[in-house]
Amino acid sequence: PLLKACREGLRLETEYVSFNTPNVEVRLIAPHTLVYTGMRWHVRAYCEKNGQYRDFVLSRLRGQPDLLDQSPNTREQDEDWNVEVPVIFEPDGRLNAAQKAIIETDFGMTQGQLVVPSRRALVKYVLQRYQIDHRSLAMLPEAQQLVVSNLKELKPWLLSD
Repeated sequence: PLLKACREGLRLETEYVSFNTPNVEVRLIAPHTLVYTGMRWHVRAYCEKNGQYRDFVLSRLRGQPDLLDQSPNTREQDEDWNVEVPVIFEPDGRLNAAQKAIIETDFGMTQGQLVVPSRRALVKYVLQRYQIDHRSLAMLPEAQQLVVSNLKELKPWLLSD
């Protein structure tokens, strides 16, 4: 049912649990895309409860979802899905020049930067893939190694963390 709903633009009634709502709750969603983040699978969908597009972790869906009617909330209306932004990584500025050169080579950087294009909706997963916690800087630069040079511009898509 989930794939059919994605392919045909259908609404879906499903049971879902989350950290904010650990008890099973019925959700009406309009899924449009399955996403693998490197850690787990999500479905990008419009959530009628919250009135916005969100990511739902597949392992948190419960029961058998029911297919409903067509949804007006399609992938085309999901602005954060349709707009790309660059995530720009650089070696941690606390490293010495030789260490920075190693990191630049490790990540195939050009002019000291690695630019990773991302959909706005997926920015937080890009940071997770590169083991960057945008909320804190590791004590040791050898542990951090990379920083995001355009973090300020990316903050709007990291607020849900």
